[in-house]
Amino acid sequence: MTTLGQIYDYIDGFAPFRNQDSFDNSGICVGSREDRVTKILLALDATNRVVDEAEALGCDLIVTHHPVIFNAIKHIDAGYPAGRALAKGISCLGCHTSLDSAPYGVSDMMVDILGFENLGITPEYNRRDPVNGEPVGYGAMAKCPPMTAKELAALAKERFKSAGIRWVDGGREITKVACGSGACSDILASAAEKGAQALVTGDVKLSVFLEAERIGMTLIDAGHYETEVIALPYLAEKLGDRFGIECVVSSADGIVRGIDG
Repeated sequence: MTTLGQIYDYIDGFAPFRNQDSFDNSGICVGSREDRVTKILLALDATNRVVDEAEALGCDLIVTHHPVIFNAIKHIDAGYPAGRALAKGISCLGCHTSLDSAPYGVSDMMVDILGFENLGITPEYNRRDPVNGEPVGYGAMAKCPPMTAKELAALAKERFKSAGIRWVDGGREITKVACGSGACSDILASAAEKGAQALVTGDVKLSVFLEAERIGMTLIDAGHYETEVIALPYLAEKLGDRFGIECVVSSADGIVRGIDG
């Protein structure tokens, strides 16, 4: 029998929960270590739709990137995802910034999706592993064939299947790209310092686009969802191979649509 505790411990081995950022709530959000797991649903967010999908598919665990309980809650109601999952007997486990900053994290997956050469460099560190003292942070650096900002933007839109794309041209040929999954535009300056001519990320504010243009950095917003949902097949494969149980990537996940979708 596979338990939620075994799932937690396995994920902890390649994306240590201790290395999540201080604001995060990765780990077991609904359920207990002793809960039996027979089928897993993978989603970016455990929305009500995803919880209902898990029930319909017979999944007793939802593994998400964003924790179903992120901020403190003062009551539990079946109208909210965490309460809904609890009422249906479905456990929830989130691996958020712990997976973002893992040795092979979501930003590294972005590099692979783009087909670039990973340089093994993290653009920005903001904390240390409490066990071994190693620096922990966000993003990945990659070498790419020479290309223009427009070419990189088009490639990102295609590879991440973005609902929409926003970008600013840094005015330079691009041979080195930084990738930051989700809302990671705050690594812009450190990526530039490490020699990148471009950053591909999501959730970019106008002020950051203006700063990118000022310092000559191409900045591409390919979408928060689109740059993180790529982690789900990775997790599904690893969990399925390790425990020999069925792992399904949600089809009810994601609520934002582009004009074509």
